[in-house]
Amino acid sequence: MNVTLDQLKAFDRVVKLGTFHAAALALHITQPSVSTRIKELEAALGARLFVRNGPRIRITAEGHALVAYAEQMLETTDAIGARFKTRSPLKSVLRIGMNESFALISFIDLLKKLELYYPQIQTSVFIGDTSTLSSKLNERQLDIAIVSEPVVDAHVTTLYLGENEFGWFAPYGAAFAKDELTPKALAEHPMIVSGPNGLLYATANAWFAKTGITPKRLTTCNNIWVTMQVVAQGLAVGLLPTRVVRLEVESRRITRLNVKPDVRSHGVYMCYQTSEFGSEMATLVDLVNELIHRHSLFVASKGAKLRRGGGRREVGEA
Repeated sequence: MNVTLDQLKAFDRVVKLGTFHAAALALHITQPSVSTRIKELEAALGARLFVRNGPRIRITAEGHALVAYAEQMLETTDAIGARFKTRSPLKSVLRIGMNESFALISFIDLLKKLELYYPQIQTSVFIGDTSTLSSKLNERQLDIAIVSEPVVDAHVTTLYLGENEFGWFAPYGAAFAKDELTPKALAEHPMIVSGPNGLLYATANAWFAKTGITPKRLTTCNNIWVTMQVVAQGLAVGLLPTRVVRLEVESRRITRLNVKPDVRSHGVYMCYQTSEFGSEMATLVDLVNELIHRHSLFVASKGAKLRRGGGRREVGEA
């Protein structure tokens, strides 16, 4: 069976316009060409689609059965054309990745904005660490992602968003929370940090390693919310993003410890496939940046540098 799009277009026009003549005018072809396409389609399907009575035609039961399939095929073809004409993932399934900080604070509002501006959009969301998100971008498995310190190939454009700040936190009212704590003093307490493959785990280890200290009791957890609950229950001291846990601090469930030296922040970047950039992707980039500013999610760095191509640039640079 060899059914073509031209045949389905002719069938669709005849059904919707009622005559072969009207279908020919709509398709900018001759009426005999429409008749030929319908005959070829009937031969391919082994079914009669129309009953002809002079200029009048009536669709058969088999023809009615084909209508939905034909419409679906033609709509899919139009969607493919729109997707690749604009090179915009917002015309199909938007594959978006993000770090957990953005997911917890800003993703719901982003989803609401996408529904408002692109009511037909479908989204595939992946929340992960730097290594996984970078890999998926490099393998072109994500269209856009919010990533801490990405390691990406030249076909991915990165835009600097700001710094994700971290601190050590303890349950509110902890006796030692009033002191200035060094890595040596903090290492005496049970602690919880992100999993061994995460960037924050490396940051925690580096913080202790500066003074040659190894924590005595270290638990790992790859979920910020769960880590926060462990800290609030007084089971461990935790290394957490300060903006994400702000409400927990304000509600006096946890408190930020005064530590020396400070924990280094992570530069956060919006990354997208360069080949897909266009007006709609630019709108999405602006939406993400707007939400980050509204939620005060990341702190601006005075030392951010501009790098183009497969490198990095600050949001807002032309």
